[in-house]
Amino acid sequence: MKPKNQLIAGLSFNKLADLLISAKTTLTALLLSVGAPIWMVGWLVPIRESGALLPQVLISIYLRKHPKRHIVWRVGMLVQSLAVIEMLVSATLLSGAKAGACILASLVLLSLGRSACSLTVKDMEADVARKGQRGNLIGVASTVSGVITLLIAIPLALYEGAFSSNTLMVILCVSVLAFLVTLVCVWPIKTNVELDDSSDGAMGIDFDSTVYKFIFVRGLFVHSALVAPYFMLEKSGEAQELLPIYIGAEALAALLSSIIWGKLADKSAKLTLQASGVLALFACVGLLVLQSTSIVTSALLFFVLSVAHAGVRTGRKTYSLDVKDGHDRTELVGFSNTAIGLVLLGFGAIYAALTPVLPFSVVYIMSGMLLFAIVASLILPNEK
Repeated sequence: MKPKNQLIAGLSFNKLADLLISAKTTLTALLLSVGAPIWMVGWLVPIRESGALLPQVLISIYLRKHPKRHIVWRVGMLVQSLAVIEMLVSATLLSGAKAGACILASLVLLSLGRSACSLTVKDMEADVARKGQRGNLIGVASTVSGVITLLIAIPLALYEGAFSSNTLMVILCVSVLAFLVTLVCVWPIKTNVELDDSSDGAMGIDFDSTVYKFIFVRGLFVHSALVAPYFMLEKSGEAQELLPIYIGAEALAALLSSIIWGKLADKSAKLTLQASGVLALFACVGLLVLQSTSIVTSALLFFVLSVAHAGVRTGRKTYSLDVKDGHDRTELVGFSNTAIGLVLLGFGAIYAALTPVLPFSVVYIMSGMLLFAIVASLILPNEK
């Protein structure tokens, strides 16, 4: 099998594992099944998302003296597998607050492993695909994962009421297997990055203005993700009624749009960000203007938002792959991801505080931020 196909297969199984061990679904159900305190559930998503982003600047500094990216990636994948096994053991042997604390600690470990893999896989992607092909690689992998997600979402919707602790244990086991299959698929790929001998591994990071412009613009585009839960909150129906529909809509969006976004990103990642930003803004405006209680309308708007978010992800990933080379790219990804981890925590805290006190929907503010992101993207240099 060609390295490119090996990487696509690995990325697809990795996305499957991420789905199965999702903090929004599986881990929430797991904490509830072991009788953990409710407040622990609130820490799942922040630990999962920010925990995978914040350490990346430190990892990128470590990588200044370690050119073998595939080794760090393998370690990260093994760490994620071990973290899920720890969750499995904790849920089996413990209960209550002790089980919850152990599961949260395992999630910290999982996030660290994910952080190392997320950073180093960019170099591996750049190694097996040249400029003009990397967006398509990301798009194909996302499409495959969309198919798998859709196949999983259907039984989840149909048999949600039949879930038990034993079912959750099976899901954890399958997620471990998916991580290990990812490791096997990508194992033959060896990526060595040429390092700058003048680098002394110190904390000082010398970036040009492109890096800071990219972080600023990307920080604004996080609203395509932050606004998603408010689509459910703005709907007057039951969340349980919407959840399987939203899962299916998100999977279908990835399935139908990822390759198109990938091909567009290979032409211009900057244009991809702008087009997907406009689409996200359209979905938000539709939510605010229509204010429909129809499940069909709500699902369609969420589908549009999911298509837009897929474009934002593909655009910013491709831009970071193409705008820099070698270790400069590694440090761009690491530094920007750490910065975005802080941005996510900041915006999340602000909107959590504003939502109960504002006399209008916080989606109005998020829509304004998306409009600002589209305009601000004009300052980005062309990456091709």
